Amino acid sequence: MRTARRWITAAALASLTSLAACRSAAPGSASTRAPASASDPFAEIDYATAPLPREAKVFLVAGGDDVGNFAAEVVEQRALWKQVGLRDEEIACYFAKPTRRAIADDGAQLAALAPLLRGCYPADPATLHAHLRQAARAAPPFLYLFVSSHGLPPLLRWKAGVDDANELPKHLELRRGEVGRFDRHVIALEGGNGPGLGQVQAILRAHRAGATVESLVLTPDTLADALAEPPPTSDAIVVLQACFAGGFIGRPDDDGPSPLTKLARVTVLAATSPTRPSFGCSPGSSRTYWGGAFNRVLAQDLEHAPRRPPALPWAEIHARVRFVVETMELIEGEDPSQPTFFTNVTATASE
Repeated sequence: MRTARRWITAAALASLTSLAACRSAAPGSASTRAPASASDPFAEIDYATAPLPREAKVFLVAGGDDVGNFAAEVVEQRALWKQVGLRDEEIACYFAKPTRRAIADDGAQLAALAPLLRGCYPADPATLHAHLRQAARAAPPFLYLFVSSHGLPPLLRWKAGVDDANELPKHLELRRGEVGRFDRHVIALEGGNGPGLGQVQAILRAHRAGATVESLVLTPDTLADALAEPPPTSDAIVVLQACFAGGFIGRPDDDGPSPLTKLARVTVLAATSPTRPSFGCSPGSSRTYWGGAFNRVLAQDLEHAPRRPPALPWAEIHARVRFVVETMELIEGEDPSQPTFFTNVTATASE
């Protein structure tokens, strides 16, 4: 055990050094910011509109539109999976075009990323859910989903500023069934034309006008439903970098385990517990704390033994990433984000 711990520590400290370098430039420095008048590097970058390839089984999603680090993590991962032999048609990527404020704040990074995101689809709830459902119906040997974005705790309680769902009627005018559909942990997918993550009243109005839940938000329920159709022999690996992402695994103070954990063969890595934020999601950081650590550890593992997602030691990867993040949080004086892990796949079955 001591030898294994020493190896994990050495690898984690290597990741920590890399991440510290990513964070060395302070917000507003020349290396991370472009002038407020900078042109839009995404002006001529169109979202992909081609049908999803039938072979698609790796889905990489940068959901936020206000910083560059989410997209940077997606670009890195696409390169990693291609290095181990996955073809272009097996990998689908998604992003949200940045806001003007984001271009002013993270202009240099976004300008470098823009050409690398050509061929990626819009990171909007309707597109992602539809693609995941389509891929699941094709009965692939595995589906791998990585999402890096912002997240919120149960949406309606967040909007109302209460902890008890029974208090919601005192603060919001809600219709029958809306608590069950929308008072869930959510992750931002800002690549569409619909309401933004925090625009709760606009989300409710759109739903009342006929929009489906899965066209408006990404929740544990909508994600589980989209991934529900693969055969029982297919593995689903879900990796979530967002605040409160642990709510996609369990809701201990709410109504029990996430429906995502009830899929036949699923592994979920989340950057936080259900009640904690993550860090590194602001302008000036090239990567998020957890997403940067995850990509670094993943790269080390794939370099040591190139293989596809189902064969990777996800529990070990989680432990190594968690060690890096906890060390960074200790150094930076942040409260623990408590990265979380779930699997119902035995080690022998996934190798």
